[in-house]
Amino acid sequence: MYFLDFVSNATANAIDRWFLQLTEKFNGFGMILYVILTLIISGLFSGLIGLERYRSGENAGMRTHALLAIGCSFLMTISIWAIRIPDPTLDYDISRIAAGAVTGIGFLGAGVIIKDKFTIRGLSTATTLWICAAIGLATGAGFVLEAFIATIITLLVVLIRNKLIVRVDKNAPHIEVKAKSSSKIIEIINDACNNNSINLKNLDVSEFNNEYIVVKAYFPYKTNPLLLEYLMNYLKQNEDIIEVSKIMKKDNVKYNGPHES
Repeated sequence: MYFLDFVSNATANAIDRWFLQLTEKFNGFGMILYVILTLIISGLFSGLIGLERYRSGENAGMRTHALLAIGCSFLMTISIWAIRIPDPTLDYDISRIAAGAVTGIGFLGAGVIIKDKFTIRGLSTATTLWICAAIGLATGAGFVLEAFIATIITLLVVLIRNKLIVRVDKNAPHIEVKAKSSSKIIEIINDACNNNSINLKNLDVSEFNNEYIVVKAYFPYKTNPLLLEYLMNYLKQNEDIIEVSKIMKKDNVKYNGPHES
């Protein structure tokens, strides 16, 4: 077969060649084994990426990523082999189904992107879904080793990004809010930021007991200091809030006075 010969010559690694050669073995049942293995492998690779997204609290988790890759892998297998096996002499474009799958992923990715007033969530998850589609297509085409490398690189990027974001957030402008434990402090801070058009990056509960709760609110680096001062005064007007302090970036200490630029 032309595709088998072409890919066998193009790929130097024995893993891809072994998978492609399965289609011509076991008296016709090699194709079934090829499909089973590629579907399982694409599901496992993408499931690992989805597991990381699930641990990060995103809407699309392991099941969504795995099923997407399995579907793309199967579509790619059909695109390459469904017509080629009955009649190897036919010359047709094997990229059409794959191109349609890539286009369709855009609608799925748009479904996980959420705009919540002043913030947008889900862009990273939409990107990982798109990557999992590519992993599924590559696996279905027999490029198993390349799909594995793409999976490892993707996992490294998302994991390093999470570690890096934690370090960056520690040095970002943030305030510390101490409130009564019975108060809905998370909702209070979110509503205060939305009402005052302030972009809130992250909230972190640093201390909690029966009497009070301490929450740190992180903001982007270029946040106007006057807006933070205004937000602090706005929060202090709430009767459930005990204390509001600003954490200075230089020495990481609490500061209640006016901002010094």
